[in-house]
Amino acid sequence: MIAANVENRSTDVLTIFLFDSDSSLPLDRKELLELLAARASRIPQLRWTLTRVPGGLNFPYWIDSKPFDIDDHVEDNVEISTWKGVFEYSAELAARFVDPYQCLWRLHVIRGVRDAPGVQGEATVVILKASHALGDGRMYNEIVHDLFSTKQLPDFVPQLTTPNPWWSSVMGIIGTPRKYVRALRALPESRKYDAPDSGGGAVTFTGERSATAVALDLVLIREIKKEWPGVTVTAIAQTVISLSLEEYFGDKSPRSMQVMSGAPVGAAVRGQNHMGCYHIDLALGTVDIEERLVAITKNNNQAKAGYLDAYRAVRALQYELPAIAIKAGLSAEPKLGTVASSVNRGPAVMTLGTSKILSTVSFPYASPRSPFNHGIYSVGDVLAISVLSGSPDSGDIDDYATVLERNAARVQACLAERSTTARARSASSPT
Repeated sequence: MIAANVENRSTDVLTIFLFDSDSSLPLDRKELLELLAARASRIPQLRWTLTRVPGGLNFPYWIDSKPFDIDDHVEDNVEISTWKGVFEYSAELAARFVDPYQCLWRLHVIRGVRDAPGVQGEATVVILKASHALGDGRMYNEIVHDLFSTKQLPDFVPQLTTPNPWWSSVMGIIGTPRKYVRALRALPESRKYDAPDSGGGAVTFTGERSATAVALDLVLIREIKKEWPGVTVTAIAQTVISLSLEEYFGDKSPRSMQVMSGAPVGAAVRGQNHMGCYHIDLALGTVDIEERLVAITKNNNQAKAGYLDAYRAVRALQYELPAIAIKAGLSAEPKLGTVASSVNRGPAVMTLGTSKILSTVSFPYASPRSPFNHGIYSVGDVLAISVLSGSPDSGDIDDYATVLERNAARVQACLAERSTTARARSASSPT
């Protein structure tokens, strides 16, 4: 993840947290900074930064930020008053590069947004822009639940042991030949799991970004999917995305989706980021929604079944590569592809002072070189399907949001039809 964070192709994380003050007053700037400073300073990962080894002959390592200063991590003068403006600003942030050697994470605070969905009082929007080097979806989920809460955090924060950078460099030189040999041995097995060609049309990049999201009723989705054994909320969202991509892009639509996932149970992991990926066919051309949903569910199950072996093989190669061999490469002929990340943040328990969380929208791989990425994130009763575009070939992002909403309604109607039939049968059955 560190090697992938370069200015023209980063793997940054960008997440919007929407807090509602309801009948209370939201925190002012002084109160907010005091609260965030008190909590962030006691979350070990939020005190860390990266430093390089001399000559780049070994891997970077973590060090503690000394002294920790919350002002280095918070921008609290953003003047935006609309929910649409929040997404426009988020798109601007997505185009910025998070230099992991300068500041791994920043919070951008927006006050006074009253037209956000579900807001009863005054909304406070907090946007987290951070490096993926600091953690994967599970790690960030733990971090934000610690940050946005009132639970007691430990007063003592263990300090990292700082290695001797010159000795680390020497060890890198000594170990490079041996690591090359081991990496070459691991290469054939890893090649079995190379990413398939997504088949998307050619795209261009201008550096401009656009972002949006649609909010769905998670309670309703969970209720109407009860008659669909094995179908998950994620598979339902993937079906919505599949239908929308095909409708919106036609022949240029990618045929497969890269699904981001944490390390499978039993896999050996190192570092902070345990993320891997598998690919699923999007069942394009399947007209019947029920058939497409069943096909995507099956494709997920098959991909997950082989995920442990794929993860082990890819990591066996990556863990053996010497630092000097890792270079970030760019595709000479970029194609329209899509990445989807899915995280359930659980009940709506996150808080910001007296304000409570309403929804969360996340954009995985906020990179200038990612054509069209989706996020499937939920908290409480709200499921948000987000999209971040890095190519002008995707057109107006609001048009795509309309397509997403329409297909979400179609998929939910399909789910509800079977649920209604099942309930009718149950009601008419003799007791």
